[in-house]
Amino acid sequence: MKTIVLATVLALAAAAPALAKTSDNNMHPVRHHAMSSHAALVAPDPYGAYVDGQEIGRDPDANIRASLRDEYMERNGDGGN
Repeated sequence: MKTIVLATVLALAAAAPALAKTSDNNMHPVRHHAMSSHAALVAPDPYGAYVDGQEIGRDPDANIRASLRDEYMERNGDGGN
């Protein structure tokens, strides 16, 4: 029984640093893109809707992203194509 407890304690002690490590990749991709000195290496948000390189909305559905871009253009005086 002592061996099982000791093995469990040692396993938890060995895993603790890996569990405590924070990730630098949890930042929003567009904000990270703007702050990164390696901006060319950072991919834009695949769910982002962009106008002139600026993210104006975000949705996983491509149709919704197109609608977000269209609405943005209408509201900002472009009126679409």
